[in-house]
Amino acid sequence: MTTHALHRQLVAELSAAGCFRRAPARSAAFGAAILAGYASAYAVLLAAPALPLRLAAIAVLAFLCVQAGFLAHEAGHGALMSNRRVASCVGQVFNTLITGMCYAYFQHIHRAHHPHCNESARDPDMQSEILSMYAESAYAKRSFGRLVTRRQGLLIWILIWLQGLSFKIDSVRFIAHNLRTTRLDQLVLVAHVALWSAPVAVLGFADAWMNYSLMTLLIGGYTGSIFLVNHIGTRVIEPHESLPFLMHEIAVTRNLGTSRFEDFLFGGLNNHIEHHLFPSMPTVRLRRARVITRDFCRRHGIAYREMSWLAAAREVTQHFKSMSRLVAA
Repeated sequence: MTTHALHRQLVAELSAAGCFRRAPARSAAFGAAILAGYASAYAVLLAAPALPLRLAAIAVLAFLCVQAGFLAHEAGHGALMSNRRVASCVGQVFNTLITGMCYAYFQHIHRAHHPHCNESARDPDMQSEILSMYAESAYAKRSFGRLVTRRQGLLIWILIWLQGLSFKIDSVRFIAHNLRTTRLDQLVLVAHVALWSAPVAVLGFADAWMNYSLMTLLIGGYTGSIFLVNHIGTRVIEPHESLPFLMHEIAVTRNLGTSRFEDFLFGGLNNHIEHHLFPSMPTVRLRRARVITRDFCRRHGIAYREMSWLAAAREVTQHFKSMSRLVAA
């Protein structure tokens, strides 16, 4: 059986199991819960509570920002609804307004990532001025990039905490270079800035700045710990290689834990093989799709990678260390 025929057969099995059915009621309830929790934690911060409650509110806000990003991510893939305008509004509210990362920027990089996952020359997630995720990148590093790459096995777990900040900065840069096509993002981003500037009048600049900065730091740590382990350390696709879609996505992606708690914590993206094979599949269906896809792969002798988060983190660390050894002396 050809790879294309295998793919069609898998799609048929998943369709028969209802894995492509949207879950609008669940998505709406989830979105409402995020908004309510975000508003409540924000109100707690405005009341200038004692330090323990203040830290708890900041942690809740960071957690909800990442969960909001998951919902915006689903909307961007068409997993919530077929109406693109409504999906864009969901993305703007749950990405740009709540997290401060522009929805248009996220869509720009994510649409390039999915069809070229782990391709060394085309996947934007593989490109970095200071880190090296494939051999050619390590060979080319100079100056500060070479210095960081030499120690990236350790530094990566420190640098991920800055990912929330880097996303925000890259979003602003993207808007600055695409002023005509990002007008909605610009308006919503102004609303985000206003939302988080208001506490200055109540708390003073220092406390308001500290609240936002710590929230952004926690967003980076949470987001980084999720996305770092999805692909890094799996197969790197070189420019001369061409794999059938099914084999490509399975070869460059790993799944993490199988518990419902991990489904919730990772926004369903612990079922990452299924997400990459079927990006428009609703998150709530990925758990069922994983069982079917894993069994399908075993029946047809296709390697299927799943492991604990810690095991994946060790693989990521070892991959970064192996790239470190390729940096010119």
